Amino acid sequence: MVVDLKTDWTNDDLARLMGSVEDDRDWRLEVSAAGVADLSDKTANPTGADYDETLHCFFETWMQGTDFVGASAAADKTLVGKIANALRENYPGLKAGKFIYVAL
Repeated sequence: MVVDLKTDWTNDDLARLMGSVEDDRDWRLEVSAAGVADLSDKTANPTGADYDETLHCFFETWMQGTDFVGASAAADKTLVGKIANALRENYPGLKAGKFIYVAL
């Protein structure tokens, strides 16, 4: 599942993306240069600066067991809202840099 940020997406769309994976590994929310938000498995696919440069932006890696993804994260309207706001603030234009941190 992905969220195309060029469309009229909603917080519910983002919640479905967050709930589409299990909190059983490290995940990172990434936005491609084409404006597609997706979750990337960082446990099996760690990346470096060269990969990050190809992205529009990316969030901090959400470590396994921290409840940033999965059913409980998708049901947490406050969490989903903060991440949704950060996406809206950083797409299509970046607020600061490519790395996005959401304070909870």
